[in-house]
Amino acid sequence: MRQEKKNIVDEIKGMLQGKTMLILTDYTGLSSNKMNELRSLIKKNGSEYMVVKNRLLKRAFSEEMADALGTGLTGPTALAVTCGDCASLSRVIVNFARKNEAPRVKAGFLEGALLTATEIGVIAALPPRDALVAGFIGGMQGPLSAFIRGLAELTRRFVSVVDQVARKGGTQ
Repeated sequence: MRQEKKNIVDEIKGMLQGKTMLILTDYTGLSSNKMNELRSLIKKNGSEYMVVKNRLLKRAFSEEMADALGTGLTGPTALAVTCGDCASLSRVIVNFARKNEAPRVKAGFLEGALLTATEIGVIAALPPRDALVAGFIGGMQGPLSAFIRGLAELTRRFVSVVDQVARKGGTQ
């Protein structure tokens, strides 16, 4: 393998290190302007997107990943990777594809587990991370508020009983 190709494989390996999710897409049908628009949207998300040759991608992947993809590494391929919000990256690609009829999601990996195009679509449909956190905190707030009100009521009753005992004790 020529040095130039080795450098590209090393660059891809570097991109993959520490990333939680990667998505392989078929970019057929995207004009250069649309491709730049998609790259810009993905970059705003804190992710990366690059066109790669399948044979170089196979060399950059571990054997298990390349075997798991099977036929996913055919045709034109672009690679999107992130170490941030996986749902957000999925959402950007799926929504862009819905509007422009390209790129087509081939497959992906989330924390080393193979994902189908359908599973990536399901991840894209998840609410944003902030909404999930807000829902979780809101769900926790109700029981905590009830617990605090219960403690306050117990304290109020205790003070009331102590006050009544003090009044009875003081009048006798």
